[in-house]
Amino acid sequence: MYREGTLMSLVARSCKRCDQEIPTARLRAMPDTVLCVECSEEIGGDYKITVVAENLGKGGSLKKNYGAWSIKKTRRIIRPKER
Repeated sequence: MYREGTLMSLVARSCKRCDQEIPTARLRAMPDTVLCVECSEEIGGDYKITVVAENLGKGGSLKKNYGAWSIKKTRRIIRPKER
């Protein structure tokens, strides 16, 4: 749960895509966001999420043993919205 001053102080900032102010409620829920709700919905969020199968087989073995999955999270490249 968010408590004022414990995680990070909320600083009002504008969306990197449309330059409108990001609502305080969104900043409380997602402190590292750089997009407003509208832009986030249009481009699919701040991050690209990829699921990768991990091969747990022995080195040099031809047998594929995909026993685990990992999630890779990378920030999207955000370009200003064309007007």
